[in-house]
Amino acid sequence: MFPLTHNNRTWFAVLIAILLVAAVFGSFGFSLLSAQTPKITLPNLQPDSSAGDISIAPDNQAVRVEVTTQTVQAVIASLDRAASYYRQMSVQTNWQGGSGTTTIYTWVDDEYTFVRSILPTGTIRFFLSDRDTVYYWYGGSSSWRTAPSNSLSADLTQRVPTYEDVLMLAPEDISGAGYSTYGELPCIYVETKSNELGYLERYWIGVDSGLLIAAQTMKGDEVIYSLNATSPIQTPCPTDSVFTLPNGTVLHSF
Repeated sequence: MFPLTHNNRTWFAVLIAILLVAAVFGSFGFSLLSAQTPKITLPNLQPDSSAGDISIAPDNQAVRVEVTTQTVQAVIASLDRAASYYRQMSVQTNWQGGSGTTTIYTWVDDEYTFVRSILPTGTIRFFLSDRDTVYYWYGGSSSWRTAPSNSLSADLTQRVPTYEDVLMLAPEDISGAGYSTYGELPCIYVETKSNELGYLERYWIGVDSGLLIAAQTMKGDEVIYSLNATSPIQTPCPTDSVFTLPNGTVLHSF
């Protein structure tokens, strides 16, 4: 051991002070990096801050967005539809003295939609659409007809209401809204007031997929139209799906 001179003792004290400061800041920095803020996993809901009483949390947190008749339009606008999926649905139409049920099988991938519908008569109808054209034909046919495609073609070919129409309503025309479940699926529920023709609309929109899970059109106490998803939504669309015309022309494949 070397004897500690006055200078040595001074340098030794400075060294100890430096080590203590480094240890304190090192511990503080580590605690910041390792801190875990509890999160709640919610649907990807990021509504416009101008709509209703909605609070948006910092990036590292999540909050439950309250869905009311005043905020539901902003919540719906924030949902993104799945771009690739397969599903089955049942559509029932009721009229005075009768009813009919159509079973619908739908494959969607990007801008391509293929729909196989079994009509109440047992006839099978096909629709195949891309960004420009809708092709349609019936079972057993080797030819088809065409029509121009538009942004609503996927809904129209599935006989699915375009729930985004709710966004064009005045808030006072919405009579009910909130979180709901349909089967086991978490949904956004919205109900409109009766219009001038006496029709009231109800929608259940999947928060995970952004797709319409169920819908009803009421006139008075009667359900004149109902749609129900009859199978879980498969996303993405199965890779063995083929978007093919009756003559074997493949418009889209994986």
